[in-house]
Amino acid sequence: MHTAVQLTARQARFIDEYLVDANGRAAAMRAGYSSAGAKMAAHRALSNVTISGAIEARQRQDATRLGMDRDRVLAGLLGAVEMAREQLNPAAMVQGLREIGKLMGYYAPKQMRVALDEGQAKAMARFEAMSDAELLALMAGSPASEGSPL
Repeated sequence: MHTAVQLTARQARFIDEYLVDANGRAAAMRAGYSSAGAKMAAHRALSNVTISGAIEARQRQDATRLGMDRDRVLAGLLGAVEMAREQLNPAAMVQGLREIGKLMGYYAPKQMRVALDEGQAKAMARFEAMSDAELLALMAGSPASEGSPL
């Protein structure tokens, strides 16, 4: 049996505010978090499964209510780009194409897997065990200590 998790008033307000502009820091500040801690509060809130699930559910409800889907958004953006082209407005064309690129995932970071042989894996483990000071000294070309792993 699934038990519903209650949101605090501030969490509910964060969700409402996040749905305005998808700006976590601004939403946290509008929800009552201090400006100094707003970025961290937004990160914690957006990492919270209950809060992120509530945001996704509300986004799905809005999309259904408005009759919007990915294809419709793309078609609208393509229409806007074509209109900008006809109006000889290259800045608007670039902006529209940038939004299409984001929606299509063209700007998503690429993740790559690299297979390491045994020697490379050992070297990597040594680097991971080093302190920041040791790594900086190594990069500068002077070992930080006698026991340098390299």
